[in-house]
Amino acid sequence: MALELNGWIDGITASGVVFFGIVIGLFFIYEARKRKAKLLVFLGLANLFAGLMFLGVFLDFLFVLILGQNIINNGIVALLSYIWFGPVILSAMYIGAELIAPKLIIPIITIFLIISIIFEIVIFIDPGNSFNFIPSIPKPPSKNLIDYNVNLLTLAGILMGGLLLPVLVFLGFGFLYKAFQSSGEIRKKFLLLSAGSIFFCIFGLLEGLTAPGILVIFVRLGYASSFILMYFGL
Repeated sequence: MALELNGWIDGITASGVVFFGIVIGLFFIYEARKRKAKLLVFLGLANLFAGLMFLGVFLDFLFVLILGQNIINNGIVALLSYIWFGPVILSAMYIGAELIAPKLIIPIITIFLIISIIFEIVIFIDPGNSFNFIPSIPKPPSKNLIDYNVNLLTLAGILMGGLLLPVLVFLGFGFLYKAFQSSGEIRKKFLLLSAGSIFFCIFGLLEGLTAPGILVIFVRLGYASSFILMYFGL
């Protein structure tokens, strides 16, 4: 196989996050039905969508393994991943609103829904400006997978920051504040929810800043661990 070491690391870790997110997400939804726990359904959806945020890398990896060449990159790899960003945020914010500010669920979700829809429209209308990537024509054998990230200086980057920052503040620090107000098992659960939210935001941000290589392993392990932390928090 023509892939270099960084390509294998990128592909294998992305595949692991996709499968882990899907399997854990479906398991949470199954558990939610057994326990009649509504919030666990939304956590399952959040994990499912979070795993699919690596769908573009995973599919590019499959293309290289099977065909020996990358997907023709006109932005489709980035779109296949970031199309799930809005649903992840909405699912996570529903959990946070339900636990921290249940009377404000409708206005909170409405605001985030509107911003998420605008984000989705922007990245589909102008992927070339929204993402940093190099357009490519497949020329086998491919040595690495397609690398991309959101251009933080564009409208898409600003909207993404506008969605991610409140998750960090509202969920990460909001759950931490609730932990300080609680004791015993309740405190432990809020601390786990806080850690899971912070891990998702921090490692999700680092994903866009880390070049393919050894560090990607630690970043994606941290990202995937947020799923488990949130589960035990609920």
